[in-house]
Amino acid sequence: MFVVKASSDFAAKRVEYLYDAMKRDKKCDTSFAVGGRYFYAHLVVLSAYSEFFSRNIDKLSETFSPFDSDVINAILKYCYTGEISIADRHYDKLLELANRLEVKIPPRYETVDLSNCLEVLKSTEDSDLKTEAMDLTLGNFETLHKTKDFLNLPVSNVNEILKSNDLFVRSEESIFNAVKLWVNHDNANRKSDLAQLMRSVRLSLLSMEFFIDEVLTFCHSCADCMTTLRQAVKDKNDKSFVPRETPRSKIKGYKMALVGGWDIDMANTIDIFDGLKNSWTLSKKIGINKSSFASVLVGDWILIIGGLNSSNGSMTSVEYIDLKSGEKKPLKPLNQDRYLFSAVTLRRGSSTDVYAIGGKDNHGRLSSVERWSSNTGDWEIIAPLLLAVSQHSASVIADKIYITGGRTSEFISSNKVQMYSVETNSWTYRAQMIQRRCDYSSVAFQGKLYVAGGIAFQTGTNLDSVEHYDPNANVWTAFIKLPQAASGISLGCFQNKLFSMGGFTSDVWEYDETNKSWKASTSLSRNRYNAVANVIPYDSII
Repeated sequence: MFVVKASSDFAAKRVEYLYDAMKRDKKCDTSFAVGGRYFYAHLVVLSAYSEFFSRNIDKLSETFSPFDSDVINAILKYCYTGEISIADRHYDKLLELANRLEVKIPPRYETVDLSNCLEVLKSTEDSDLKTEAMDLTLGNFETLHKTKDFLNLPVSNVNEILKSNDLFVRSEESIFNAVKLWVNHDNANRKSDLAQLMRSVRLSLLSMEFFIDEVLTFCHSCADCMTTLRQAVKDKNDKSFVPRETPRSKIKGYKMALVGGWDIDMANTIDIFDGLKNSWTLSKKIGINKSSFASVLVGDWILIIGGLNSSNGSMTSVEYIDLKSGEKKPLKPLNQDRYLFSAVTLRRGSSTDVYAIGGKDNHGRLSSVERWSSNTGDWEIIAPLLLAVSQHSASVIADKIYITGGRTSEFISSNKVQMYSVETNSWTYRAQMIQRRCDYSSVAFQGKLYVAGGIAFQTGTNLDSVEHYDPNANVWTAFIKLPQAASGISLGCFQNKLFSMGGFTSDVWEYDETNKSWKASTSLSRNRYNAVANVIPYDSII
């Protein structure tokens, strides 16, 4: 039998041809009108993606009528090409239309953090991403339940969260307050959901005073709730009653850890912030005989990568600390010894990848980049930076790595921004920062990249400036300045709040969104310079 295979891009070119034909109304057999404008398509292509189209061919104008052309064009493009390109402000409408059309949209984000976990929970079909999003939601519920994303969740997601034994809250009162906020957000349409959600509140764990003043007052007009509430009152008045319900677990909560530092003594301990107690504690010495290393969180491990020590100079060694057992073990070393570099994690398929980027060795600054895979445990060399830098910072937004600023020579700091794409294994320049800086910090927060503090070597001064970057617009904008100029600070996102920590001091500042200012927060247990903020499980023993 004679077999011939076309080139690997054969199918892609056929799709491109069909999509181009659709845009030019060429050989289309389906059309519908919305707001006086006609849209054209090939029924066989749309039906291949969802049978909704063939079942409702006569109702397409009605189905699409509530949506504007940007959303309609985006969903049609996705049915042809599998690609989505749409402004953030239209994304919720895109999901709404996709649900009507029975078209499954892939998750908007490749990585999950506090800024997107509720959206991922609502929209993803990926079980791993959904589990990660649920864990973050359960661990940070005290903050997240007050956000717009929570208030816009469907009742099925809200109920799934409230039923969990792993929901991390100060008391059961927080659960009821979340129900009240969610229902009141759209009271006319959500009253019918109240009884279902109240069955997820552990009424026996509420004080009698709170039960009468808050629960009965709010639920008295809900007939479906009253049977449950009457039984709860009866149980509470029965002195022999033993609550069958257990308090929520506190295992899934999170703490913030500041890891590393400028000198070995500083780097050998970790500052840990407990949000429930609003306090910092200093960990025991963790046996790390080096400084200026990078650290990242991978599951229940903190990886300690590279670094510098007094006897050997720059190092290739990599270790991990098990947050559950406290055990420290070596991993495969880097290919290149490096210190004063940056490291980030990024999900790729089933692997959590760690990227070690730039920095210095004993001879000079590095442009080299290498990637470690949690699946293989190996480091591989990937595309180098366009500009060799040290004392820079790295952050991830929507599966792209951003390297901002850094030191390019002994007396020059940079404002250049380098972006890495996993898909193309290449770096490109993006819009430059407003301010040249090194020895600063960056963090992805609410879909934007924030940078703060640092040193401008051209003038020899510490900086109090803060700016943020919008990756969609490719624009940097000045933000509220820090209360004091500082280099070596650590930016962190914890419980959906932005923090600036340390910088040769123990000062901690929290950004107050309401008053658009930085306010003093609980101080670190010691001065710390050039540490890295990691969010770790609440039951970590370090």
